Parts: sequence; structure tokens; C-alpha cells
Amino acid sequence: MAGKSFMEVDGPLGIAVLGAVLLTVPLYAGPFYTRLVAVGVLYGLAAVGFNVLFGYTGLLSFGHAMFWGLGAYGVAIGLVKLGLGYAGSFALALALVLGVALATGFFSLRHTKIYFAMLTLAFAQLVYAVLLKWRDVSGGDEGLYGLPRPLGSVERFYYVVVVAVLVMLVAVWRFLETPLGLAFQTIRDNPYRAEVVGYPVSRIRLLSYVVSGLITGVAGMLYSPLQGAVTPDSLYWTFSAAIVFMAILGGTRVFLGPFIGGILYVFIANYAMDVTEYWLLVMGVILAAIVYLFPSGVVGALMKQLRGEG
Repeated sequence: MAGKSFMEVDGPLGIAVLGAVLLTVPLYAGPFYTRLVAVGVLYGLAAVGFNVLFGYTGLLSFGHAMFWGLGAYGVAIGLVKLGLGYAGSFALALALVLGVALATGFFSLRHTKIYFAMLTLAFAQLVYAVLLKWRDVSGGDEGLYGLPRPLGSVERFYYVVVVAVLVMLVAVWRFLETPLGLAFQTIRDNPYRAEVVGYPVSRIRLLSYVVSGLITGVAGMLYSPLQGAVTPDSLYWTFSAAIVFMAILGGTRVFLGPFIGGILYVFIANYAMDVTEYWLLVMGVILAAIVYLFPSGVVGALMKQLRGEG
């Protein structure tokens, strides 16, 4: 069974240090960079959710934008279309993400490897198409706008986002340290041996898929009120690819690697868009360079250096 060596960063300590840094951002950064960091924090949580399935369970998903987008749209629909208030809208979004995760996971997990990955992509594009065409509910290609932001200003809501994400990170860390969380890694390393010793591999994989989707969905739920709007782009396959990019950028064998990768991604993308219209090409070159030079990701490479392995 894979042990704690998989988690290269001491979760609680690393989360505490990151939290201390993140909570000071509004003190010295203006509204633009405060919002940018908040987006990065949410992207990071989405990547951590993806990595529960990929890094810890060994299943590659190309459809995690589906969970992010459903979370964002669930809150937006609840607020704008149904007038449910934030509690009711978050409950609606959570139920939506959970239901879709269970349904798509049940069918997708009949296969593994590339077939699983392609099924997740297909389901994500199906959900994207439904929301794009269902204009009365989703606003179509224009999306939904005018979402009220709790506490008013970006700076105040920033603290809500950071605290909520830190709580989620601690909860995910604790879960992955339980016997069930360690079972994810056992199945990743050798699913056939895990089945022989008595693990219900199919059910555990489904649980990993659902937990992974819920974490990414919660990030999406916080994103729509932060931005005050949600558009179909949040469900498109390119954002699923971006989530994969974030996880690889930070390192999938480090607990906080995908989280830091999400923050780095936002700033790299923002800089690339400022300097060239071919920013996607720049991002592709960066990804190729990281995979070639730092196969364990930026954070993974840093941890190896600190241990004297690099």
C-alpha cells in the first residue's frame, strides 16, 4: 500500500503557511490583483479536486470543467432565476454536482485508461451543449450576469473565498490520510492486487470520482459570485484541459502541488495574454517545457531539491 511518502508536503503545515500568506494579500495588493489571486485560489482548489482522481486514484479525467461549471451555474441559476438566496443556491448547486457526478461516474467507470478519459470528455461536452441551448435557464451563450456578491466588495469576499478554500484543503488532506484515502492510492498502484485482497475497486473508484467532482464543484460555486457572472466557457473542454495543466504544473505527487499550480497558472496566463495574442501557444510551450524539465512539477522539483535528490 502506498504510504505517506506520496504526500511530499506536510499538509497542515503547508496549508497554514499558504493561508498566512494569502490572508495578507488585500493589505498590499489592489482590487485587480486581489481578484486575480482569488481566482487562482479557486483554480487551485479545482485542480486539487482533479488530483484526487488523477494523482491519488490513477484515473485521468478530461471532463472536470463539467463539475466546475455546474457548481457555478447552480449558484447563478439559484440566485438569478429562482431567487433562492445564497444558502438555497449553494444547496442546489451541490445537489446538481453530486447527482451528475454519480450518474456520469456510474457509466464512465465501466472503462479505465483512455476510454474512461474520453467518456468524461463526452459527458462534459454533453452538459455544455445542454446548458448552451437551454437559454431560458442558463442564458445561452451570454450566460448569467448580475449575481450579487456577498459582503459587497471584492476585498471582503476574498476572505470568504480564502477561508472556505483553506477549510476544504484541510478536509481533503484529512480524508486522504484515512484508510479509505489510502485505498485510493493502493488501487492506483495496483488495482488487480487491491481487488484480490478484498477492496471493492469499482465502488472505491466511483467514490473517488464523486469526491473529486464535488471538490471541483465547490470551487465553481465560489467562482460565480466572485465574478458576478457565469458563461458557458466555464464548461467547455478547454477549461478541463486547463485544470489538467494546473495539476501537472504544480505536481501531481505533491498534495499542495495542484493548488500552487492553479495560482501560478492564473498569473502566467494573465502575463501571456498581456504580451501576445498567441498566449495559448505560450501556455503550450510552458507545459511542454515543464513536462520535459520538471516531470514531477514545479513544487515536486522544489521538494526534491530540498531533500537533496535533484
